[in-house]
Amino acid sequence: MSSSKIFLFSKTPYPGVNHIPVLQATYLQPSIDFSVYDYIIATSKEVFTALNKIGSWKDLPVLAISDATAQAAQEEGARVLQTAEGYAESIVTCINEKYAGLKALFPHAKVLAYDIEEDLVRLGIRVDSVVVYETSCMKVKTTELPEDAVCIFTSPSSISCFQKLYGFLPTYKIVCIGETTRSALPKGVDAVVSEKTSIASCVQRAESLAV
Repeated sequence: MSSSKIFLFSKTPYPGVNHIPVLQATYLQPSIDFSVYDYIIATSKEVFTALNKIGSWKDLPVLAISDATAQAAQEEGARVLQTAEGYAESIVTCINEKYAGLKALFPHAKVLAYDIEEDLVRLGIRVDSVVVYETSCMKVKTTELPEDAVCIFTSPSSISCFQKLYGFLPTYKIVCIGETTRSALPKGVDAVVSEKTSIASCVQRAESLAV
C-alpha cells in the first residue's frame, strides 16, 4: 500500500496522508446566552472553535454526532452527554428518545448537508438553531494529483470545492465518510463508504485501495 497516493480533502489533517484543504472557515459571533440551555448539539468539530470565539459554553454537556466530535468536545474540557452513530438522523433519534424535554442549542455552519432542526420540529421538539460559521472554497489549487490518486472526502462541501478546483477523473478512487457525503458526488462517480464515520476509518479504507 502507498499513503503517497492518498489525499484527504478536509479542513483538518490526518497523520500519514496528504492533506489538501479545499475549504476555509469564517467564524461568526452571534450573541448567545448559554445559561438558558441544557445542552449543545454538535454535528462537527468546527462548532467548538466557533463557540470559543463567542463565549463561555463549556459548562454545557455536548450531544455529539460521532466519536471524533465527542473527542474534540472532551479536548475542549466539555462533558459528553451522548455520542450518536455518526449521521444526522441518529442525532434526531437520540433527542427524541432521551432529551425531548430539555432545551438545546444547535450551533452549525451556514450550509447544512442535513438539517436536523426540520425533523425535530416535525416531532414537536424545539431547538435554537444558530449559524456560527460558514465555509467557502479555496480559490487556488495547492497540489497536483496523480492519475491514480485515492481521494477521501469528509463532507458534501469538500466534494463541491474539489469539483471546482480539480474535477473528477475516472482513474481516481474515492472514499467517502458517509452516505450523505457520497450522495453529493457527481452522477457517474463511484465511491466506497468507510466502515465508521471517522477520518481514521476512511484512511484505513483508502489504504486498501492504494495498491
